[in-house]
Amino acid sequence: MVELRPSSRVPASAAGIPPPPPPAVDLRLDGNQGRAPSADFAAALPLAEELLRSYPQGDALEQALARRHGTTPDRVFLGAGADDVLDRLCRAVLEPGRAAIVPAPTFEMLERYAALAGATLVSPPWTQGAWPRDQVLAAMSPAVALVAIVSPNNPTGLVATVDDLLAVGRAAPHAVVLVDAAYAEFGGEDLTTAALGLPNAVVVRTFSKAFGLAGLRVGYAIAPPAVVPWLRRVGSPFTCGTVARAMALHRLEHGGGEVAAYVQDVARERDALARHLRRLGLEPLPSAGNFVFVRGGDPEWLHDALAGLGIAVRATAGGLRITLPAAPSAFARLVGALDAAAAPAALLFDLDGVLADLEARTPIARPADLAALSASWPLGVVTSCPRRLAESVLQRHGFAPHLRAVVAAEDGPGKPSPAPVRLALQRLGAASAWLLGDNPVDVQAARAAGVVPLAVEPRGPGAEAHAARLRAAGAARLLPGVPGLLALAQRSRSCR
Repeated sequence: MVELRPSSRVPASAAGIPPPPPPAVDLRLDGNQGRAPSADFAAALPLAEELLRSYPQGDALEQALARRHGTTPDRVFLGAGADDVLDRLCRAVLEPGRAAIVPAPTFEMLERYAALAGATLVSPPWTQGAWPRDQVLAAMSPAVALVAIVSPNNPTGLVATVDDLLAVGRAAPHAVVLVDAAYAEFGGEDLTTAALGLPNAVVVRTFSKAFGLAGLRVGYAIAPPAVVPWLRRVGSPFTCGTVARAMALHRLEHGGGEVAAYVQDVARERDALARHLRRLGLEPLPSAGNFVFVRGGDPEWLHDALAGLGIAVRATAGGLRITLPAAPSAFARLVGALDAAAAPAALLFDLDGVLADLEARTPIARPADLAALSASWPLGVVTSCPRRLAESVLQRHGFAPHLRAVVAAEDGPGKPSPAPVRLALQRLGAASAWLLGDNPVDVQAARAAGVVPLAVEPRGPGAEAHAARLRAAGAARLLPGVPGLLALAQRSRSCR
């Protein structure tokens, strides 16, 4: 049997693309894409047949970009997204025996492209504060062929300065100074103009972020005239297609008002989200991008809890990167979900299968665990059982003294309606909560009420299939019953 083997340079895993979110996620805040153009954007651009059938040619977009940045078209190179440009630049200047200085954490594809080119990677840490100029200069050597300045930096949102750029340009005349300015429209000091004055700087920008055209894959470099031919020679002769070029040009010439409004909305949400995260005891870094990077708390739990409420964010570099939706309703939903995830005001339980087995008339949970939880949170039960049966079971097994509210079948619509969950919150005087159930309808009711949905991990015959149904419904975590909830709640509180 023939066994195919990849080259030793093929990485073990993909990078750059967020993993697929759980099926129940419907708000993607993990990719940093910009806000979509208005509905009439595409309609305003007739797509002639010749655009569809022709290979990319002509330089209208290059000329427009040159005018925008005050330079000449021979310094502009168009790529199939900024990623394509970065890959070409690394292949053009890096090879075994050469080195790239890339402060970390940063855009992961930069490190990937440097490694694929066979270069040595030097990564001074840049986790907070100013760009690590001194460490970068100390790492300089004749072998260094590329120094990366990503500003605003992804994923942290931190920024470098023109002084940083000029210092590196002077110290490394033999190296390309890469200025990755994918997020430059959103804040910080735009390094583009200063970089154009250096003989060894290459600026890379994109239409994917502020312009909202990530699906078109249009990025570009502004480089010394000698470097542009290198970028053309190390890859396909055709990059972004004719339709993508035409739409990007149309956006550049006619979308300025929409782009400016989006940037303003991002700035407003960015400040508001940072303030809210600090109120929750978390640590947002000062960001100049269309996202906020947050440390503190339990990042893995926050990621899972938000996913349970239908919101995808990016877990990376020991924290979470949250793309700003730049939409009032989506932003309000994000803030409410963060409250529920990081600071629940109550804890709710289904009865049958969680606290007790009603068919066997036996307890599942221990009163001592409920007592421990009730010392920090008001507790409530949301059940489809008749009230008389529910209260009898809770009293018989010693749970009742620890519960402040019981919502039963007589109180209104049952799950998966969010009504009983909302009623429990109302009776407890709580605006946010977690709910532990054992059935997809429990998960659905909690999600619809803005309550973090948790589920008891199934055991026995059919457990795997039932667990899959719970995850598909949107359960944030599968826990080993009430003891698992106790451990999670205590850990979450201690991390704040």
